[in-house]
Amino acid sequence: MRKVIKAAVLSFLVSLPALAQSRPVGPSPTGRYSLLGGETVGSGVNVVSGEFGWPSVTFGITHGVSPTADIGLKFDLLFGFESASCCSQFGVGFRAPLRMTTYRRDRLSVLLHFDPGLKIYTANPADFGLAFPIGAVFGYSANRDLTIAFGVDLGMTLYVSPSPVRFLISPLFGPAVEYHVDPLLTVGLNTRFGPVIDTSGGSSFGFVTQVLLAYKM
Repeated sequence: MRKVIKAAVLSFLVSLPALAQSRPVGPSPTGRYSLLGGETVGSGVNVVSGEFGWPSVTFGITHGVSPTADIGLKFDLLFGFESASCCSQFGVGFRAPLRMTTYRRDRLSVLLHFDPGLKIYTANPADFGLAFPIGAVFGYSANRDLTIAFGVDLGMTLYVSPSPVRFLISPLFGPAVEYHVDPLLTVGLNTRFGPVIDTSGGSSFGFVTQVLLAYKM
């Protein structure tokens, strides 16, 4: 299992440059920003957002650095341990998401993301982890205001405290929907489902269900 997971991660990372350069990426077909679909927020655009549900309440800001890439900062109030349905635990997290749209054609788009960060859970002793999840989102613009998406994420967290060191992997999959109430305000629903695997032994079912509220500044 470990060898298969490592091979999948390495293949994904190696493929990023090829995906980014495989085809010139044209302009967004709708002109709308996106946080859950296959589009970024757009060059020079700032979007503030809140995500509410399981396993966290998240507040963030996203800044577009080009027509196809953006960066962000997010603060998480964590309620679930690694999105596992079995384990409620309060904690906090910080992330710096990096997102890039690598493909656009007609109504379809593909976005890749990398969300490095850290997590601290208030167990006794506290759990401190370094997170580096990766993933891809496939988006479909049903119309100018409605986007339907499907995400494939691989959560990876290395817990360096308490001893012994643990490595948790959570391959999660699921749909999302995003609707622009107007050019500035967006609402949405994001979901993911899959196993949470402790490489030292054991696994549980994990899921993400969050309502999105976002506003273009």
